Amino acid sequence: MTLVMKSVLITAGLGLLLMIVEWNMMRKKKEGITAVEKASLRDLFLLTLGACALVAFVVANLT
Repeated sequence: MTLVMKSVLITAGLGLLLMIVEWNMMRKKKEGITAVEKASLRDLFLLTLGACALVAFVVANLT
C-alpha cells in the first residue's frame, strides 16, 4: 500500500467516524432527524471527499 492510499484511507476513516458520531447524536434527540440535519450530514460527506482529494494531492506532490 502506498503512502498516498494510507493517507487517504486515514482521512476517509476519520470523516466517516465523525459522520457516525453526528448521526448518533441527531438520532438520540427527542424530535429525531430533521431535513436540515440530513443536509448537514450530506455536506459533511462532501467535505470528507474534498479533504481526501486534497490529502491525496498534497501527499503525491510531496513524495
